[in-house]
Amino acid sequence: MVLYYRNNHAYEYNFETVTLAYFNRYPNPYATHVKSIDTIDVYMDDSGRLHQVKLIKKSGRLPQFVKPFLGKITTTWIVENTVVDPKSQEMTTYNCNLDHRKIIRIEEFNTYKYSFAQSVTNSFVTVKFSSGFTHRFGLGLGIKDRIENWSKNKFSDNLMRSREGLRLVMDSVKLKLLARNEI
Repeated sequence: MVLYYRNNHAYEYNFETVTLAYFNRYPNPYATHVKSIDTIDVYMDDSGRLHQVKLIKKSGRLPQFVKPFLGKITTTWIVENTVVDPKSQEMTTYNCNLDHRKIIRIEEFNTYKYSFAQSVTNSFVTVKFSSGFTHRFGLGLGIKDRIENWSKNKFSDNLMRSREGLRLVMDSVKLKLLARNEI
């Protein structure tokens, strides 16, 4: 079974503030699990869209039932692809773990789109959780479903902290832009 998580959220900030905050969201007190961030590529395409690729190293605690498969490993590498279209005021992001994919693969698809009618930036997130364990002949032993369910529940909890961290950075960005009379 593959699990999906979907969520929508409205940020009461303009598109510029949201995108600047997103690119500068680490470090913040809600993201102590982020250990390092490396920008791999940045470029502007012919349509004027900004593309960025980052590698992010994160740490975290795992449930006991996963430890026999990963041992003492507590870190993972994430690739993040971001595209910002200033004309349409839309930013899309794709995040995926690069390691432990046979245990669990987590793919996050996020779209941030500014609504002129509501003066908010809406976030639409879909996350796909898939484990490499199989159920053939009963050999999955329920691990596949447990890993996917645990990951989905953990993501839901983490999303709230992530939003708080991003909101903290957005407030800081907004103050800096106001000080420079840019908004």
